Amino acid sequence: MESLVRELPDAEGARLFYERMMAEHGRVARLLSKDAGLLSDVLALAAWSPFLATTLGQHPDYLSWLARERLLVRVRTAEELGESLARFALTHSQLEPQMLLARFRRRELLRIYLHDLRRTSTLVETTEELSNLADAVLQYALSLAQQELDNLYGSPLFTDARGRTATASFSIVALGKLGSRELNYASDIDLMFLYSDEGSTSGKGTRGSITNREYFVKLAERVARLVGQPTGEGAAYRVDLRLRPHGRDGALGCTLAEALRYYRESAQAWELQALIRSRAAAGSASLYARFAEGVRSRVYRQGETVSRALAHVRLAKQKIDRHHASETRGFNVKLGRGGIREIEFIAQALQLAYGGRDEWLRAPHTLISLGRLHDRGFINERERTALSDAYIFLRTLEHRVQMEQGLQTHLVPDDPARRELLARRMNCPAPDARTALERELARHTANVRAAYERVFGATDDETTDETQLDATPDVPSDHSDHAPQPPPRRSNSIHLNQQHRADATAAERSRAVVREPPADAETAAATASASMLAPRFESFSGETQSSAATHVRPTTDALARLIRQRADASLNARRSLSTLARVAASLDKSDAPLTLSETSLDALIRICGASEFFGEMLASNPLLIPSLTTDAREVEARDYRALLRAAIDKRRSFGSELSALRSVWSQLLVELGACDARGEIPLVESNRLQTALAASSINAAYLIARRELARRYKRLLAGPRLCVLGLGRLGSIGMDYGSDLDLVFIYDEAVPSPLPGLTCEQAYARLVEILVTSLSSLTRDGYLYRVDTRLRPDGKNGALASASRAFAQYLAERAGVWEWLAYVKLRAVAGDMELGRLIETWARRAVHEAAARVGAETLRVETRRIRERLERERTRPASHTIDIKFGAGGMLDVYFATRYLQLRDQIPDEGQDRSTPHMLTRLHAAGSLHEQDFQALHEGYQLLRTLDHHLRLLVGRSTRLPSQDHPALRDLARLTGHASAATLTAHLQTHMRAIRAAYDRITAEDARKV
Repeated sequence: MESLVRELPDAEGARLFYERMMAEHGRVARLLSKDAGLLSDVLALAAWSPFLATTLGQHPDYLSWLARERLLVRVRTAEELGESLARFALTHSQLEPQMLLARFRRRELLRIYLHDLRRTSTLVETTEELSNLADAVLQYALSLAQQELDNLYGSPLFTDARGRTATASFSIVALGKLGSRELNYASDIDLMFLYSDEGSTSGKGTRGSITNREYFVKLAERVARLVGQPTGEGAAYRVDLRLRPHGRDGALGCTLAEALRYYRESAQAWELQALIRSRAAAGSASLYARFAEGVRSRVYRQGETVSRALAHVRLAKQKIDRHHASETRGFNVKLGRGGIREIEFIAQALQLAYGGRDEWLRAPHTLISLGRLHDRGFINERERTALSDAYIFLRTLEHRVQMEQGLQTHLVPDDPARRELLARRMNCPAPDARTALERELARHTANVRAAYERVFGATDDETTDETQLDATPDVPSDHSDHAPQPPPRRSNSIHLNQQHRADATAAERSRAVVREPPADAETAAATASASMLAPRFESFSGETQSSAATHVRPTTDALARLIRQRADASLNARRSLSTLARVAASLDKSDAPLTLSETSLDALIRICGASEFFGEMLASNPLLIPSLTTDAREVEARDYRALLRAAIDKRRSFGSELSALRSVWSQLLVELGACDARGEIPLVESNRLQTALAASSINAAYLIARRELARRYKRLLAGPRLCVLGLGRLGSIGMDYGSDLDLVFIYDEAVPSPLPGLTCEQAYARLVEILVTSLSSLTRDGYLYRVDTRLRPDGKNGALASASRAFAQYLAERAGVWEWLAYVKLRAVAGDMELGRLIETWARRAVHEAAARVGAETLRVETRRIRERLERERTRPASHTIDIKFGAGGMLDVYFATRYLQLRDQIPDEGQDRSTPHMLTRLHAAGSLHEQDFQALHEGYQLLRTLDHHLRLLVGRSTRLPSQDHPALRDLARLTGHASAATLTAHLQTHMRAIRAAYDRITAEDARKV
């Protein structure tokens, strides 16, 4: 241990932390003593951040999580972090939401800062992931607050221009560093809350109806409180709402119209400047897009003069300087002379001056904007390099200062000993690290100040004439009609998230190599993990097969050997043991009676090694473990609809019905997943069973919705006649783990409204809202499916439920080609099946007739346009991973080719098998598909779907394969019979090239002449 500590910046602090952990936490001591890599990383965290050392001391169980996460070096998206937060919430359900969010953030900081200080993540990656973490926390808080308010008041509604009732939307707008995805470890988050429309709530909750203004102000208050209210471990974030319209005097939430009016008529220059770094952090992205479009011309003015833009920005900087003039405790890396704020203001001032005529300059991220300003010639190469290097140095210095104690500080300490320690944490060379730090700080701040004075030096007052600035050689004259327009070096259509690392400096992109631990360390770690787990399972374990004759429980050592052996026999021993640890942690907190036989323990270890997806389900609810041993024949014979109906029938309240539905659904899915992971159910059968479970769940949710409507309105005047139509995987009987439900709801308008005083449209809208909530709302017991209703007539602007005649008319007269490509797989799945099959027949006929009218050429052109748009929007440029759905030669190529040929050659689905392979076979038999293309699509699709299925089992829903060095890719290779990950990748790429070639031939302009 001494050799690990000796070179650390705070060796004594790391040593004391190690001694305390060894003395107070026996299990942790064994884990650290067996895993030298983890020990090294934990000691590094303690040496760089006493704040995080305290976190580990308070929550030693985080070490098992860190042992797994520390080797996965990549930027987590907000969506991935949101899923992690949902899992964290399920395993920490006893915590109050504020405490939950604060703890989750601190746990994630362990991983992020470890990669930061090890320099395996760049500054740009670190700040991006910190921003994604804040987004995930905000989205989770918003979902909780919305659910609470909807239960009290119903959902907020408004009447649109066509007289239809729709749900008002809400957006959390991020400003400042969060807005530009440059958040630091201890930043405030600057927020503004927008909602779309005035109106009132539906009144379906326990407290009746209120105005939308009241609803959204309450929503903003609740989100701010959930995220920003201090707990025993602090708040997740400090929330600053002073940048909202009218500042402290403004309402917490305002309508889109009010916000646009304020920024167009009343906002001061510094408020408009703040909007350079704004985006939707949570809630409705489309609402924010409307806001951004409405204020863009005010932020970036085409008629703006250089002198006025620079003067406004300099004035704002002078006000900040006066406000902080009394700070004398040390250099302020953010606000001091030559500090971070001056770099930001240089970039923003030039953006305001020239961005009105050049959209390329409107980048919120500081490093990216510096690069673009250099591209256009507004700063020279020396300034760009100096400012970028200074920004990276100063932000890194800021991070080291903040993460010492987790405080929002920007001050470099004056105390020589503390400054010496900070210098070592900045990796300044010995023996005189402090002098080296001071020398680097002086160099960078001098460079920043020189650039700042070059840009702002000619504008000492707000009336400086722009020609004075134009005399500076590096700044083009503003008297010309247009700013210089050299060809951009990068496409400005790339989203900021996809451009962080591409636009970072070359030095900043250099990264340390993360190597796998040696084999003997792996073996020792696995043995230690099994030894740690054995005592935790000992109290739950029954007799083993070898001890059953004498009715003796296995000893702890025997149980440890059993766990180790079973883990080694699983698909991935490391995954098995780490996931098993999370299950054990849940068992420790559970007071429910549970005894594990050797068979059930064996099944648990196997599924933990084969599937993170099911491992997390079991960790959130260990009572599901006995379901792992259900025989495959019994699983295949299940009557899902009867089982779910029986569970609901016994309950008498909405909440208890939801709980019963989730409980039985989880049991049925775990049974199926365990058989699947054991290889006892083929892929086609797994898809069929999952589709049957989904349809049965929709029927169960329909029953719950009808019963809830009857409770709320005392009685139903008539039985509702509603059918549920499935699209996508649900429609083609291809449901898989994590699949969405793409649903369309149709009612028979000839039947009287089931609710007194409401029209059919109103009554069925409420019925469908409850149905969707029953399927998709997140409760203590989790949720069943994500429900997507965007494919309904008129999309998000359309009614949730459509009248049957109106639906048929829409398909025949108004639907677009992209909708026909989706609706060609329409299938009645739940509700009134007689009505559903009738609608299905109508819809199929209408789609094929409409396709025949427009002709093959229009179908071809539109098919290619839609496919190319999805590929462009959903794939990552320059990514080293393979996207098996959206990428070239992915599943969407097969989907679009198949559906195009169905419509072009009028070959509708028929019978029960609506799958893509079956339709390819029919198209081949009908002569629509040549032999070469049939083989390419059929064989390639089978491989893609197999990989997709196993990937969902392994790590959950994802369209991208893991990277080449990721253990999950090696597991995928084993599952699909490939000798190695490289062999799998090569085989896959061959098939995907063949699929793309076939797709291109099928959708080529002269395809029918081939």
